[in-house]
Amino acid sequence: MEIKDISLHELRKMNNSEGLILQGCGGDLQEWVDGINEMLTESGILQNESRFEKAYTFNNENLTCLLFPFDGVQLDVGKLAMWRLETRETFGGMWLCYYVENRLNGFINEQTVEPVPAEDYDESEDFEMELT
Repeated sequence: MEIKDISLHELRKMNNSEGLILQGCGGDLQEWVDGINEMLTESGILQNESRFEKAYTFNNENLTCLLFPFDGVQLDVGKLAMWRLETRETFGGMWLCYYVENRLNGFINEQTVEPVPAEDYDESEDFEMELT
């Protein structure tokens, strides 16, 4: 099991992913991952002996958070949604997309904006507007 430390900037670039974020994960992160895998297995959410084999950790708003990405994991999303609502007060669970939109001002695009060469515009040009 790998727990990778990521930045908020990296989190904001995960716009093609989905996952579950738990907030306020103090102590040993491996114990958190093992415990969540066990809980979700016992609840019938993780299926066919599937487990979260990868997790990410990051800090935001003075909280240590864990992201459990859904890639490659067989799970019952309906049961997971109910579990997330039932445990919201305990774990602060949010979907990745909602967390990024509401806590980090949205996802960012990987594309870089090319600067416009100076010869393509004239700084002395005056743009006027007419009001009608």
